Amino acid sequence: MSLHPSELPWQAPPRGDHPLRRLSVRWLGTAGYELSAEGTTVLIDPYLTRVSLWRYLFSRISPAASRVRQWVTRADAVLVGHSHFDHVMDVPLIAMLTGATVYGSRSTSTLCGTAGVRPDRMVTFPERGLEFELGPFHVRAVPSEHSRFYFGRIPYPGEIPPTCELPMRGSRYRCGQVFSFHIRVGRLSLYHCGSANLLDDAISLGSSDGVDALLVCIAGRASTERLMPRLFRQLSPRRVVPMHYDNFFRPLGSPMGLLPDTRFGRFVDDVQRVSRETPVSTLEPGSAIELAY
Repeated sequence: MSLHPSELPWQAPPRGDHPLRRLSVRWLGTAGYELSAEGTTVLIDPYLTRVSLWRYLFSRISPAASRVRQWVTRADAVLVGHSHFDHVMDVPLIAMLTGATVYGSRSTSTLCGTAGVRPDRMVTFPERGLEFELGPFHVRAVPSEHSRFYFGRIPYPGEIPPTCELPMRGSRYRCGQVFSFHIRVGRLSLYHCGSANLLDDAISLGSSDGVDALLVCIAGRASTERLMPRLFRQLSPRRVVPMHYDNFFRPLGSPMGLLPDTRFGRFVDDVQRVSRETPVSTLEPGSAIELAY
């Protein structure tokens, strides 16, 4: 199967004589996305600094303001699925550069507070999750789980402590509680699953007949039993968009490599075993598409 951005012609049906509105979906690499509609921009798990593997292993790491400014020009809100470095490290800087409000776990708020983000620019999710509005976006933070790919365990579990000092090593960015995001705008709906796992009972779409697109992390999925059948049963996606398979130790804009043990072709097979009618599509890091709604 050939996968490229042209395979993403998602279009909501027109509403009679009403003009179509547009949702811009831009992949920022790893689990990061930029969603823009009607003058509101929402980021999810933006990680733009992308420190080298050498720096990650042997030094304290910190955001690179020049790289963040290159890729993010505005944001009204930042949603954070969990607090590993490749999801949250750049978030405090983005919040201070743009004035965005950060939505995330207790660990995310701890990190942001330590970095100097104002308390009124942080919303901490309760354990059960939260529903809220961001301009035209209706967001539901859904309790989830991280994949247990590290010898059957979640890597760097636990909370970022209030005593943390920045900059810190990558291993100090503890996972914290994990959330996925169900996002609706107009008649479009997306589900962002930022780690290759889920809590089946936490997902409830109510009267919805499924989601238009499932944005799903595929790194570490081999450690999660029946990941795609479980996600399909809960979400009935009309399109699957894999993410978090690119080697995030390489800078954005350089030739993209894959994380070890990604097995991209097998992922496509996994989807087709569940539903041969559901297309699998990809974006290039930094590229965007516009969806009508």
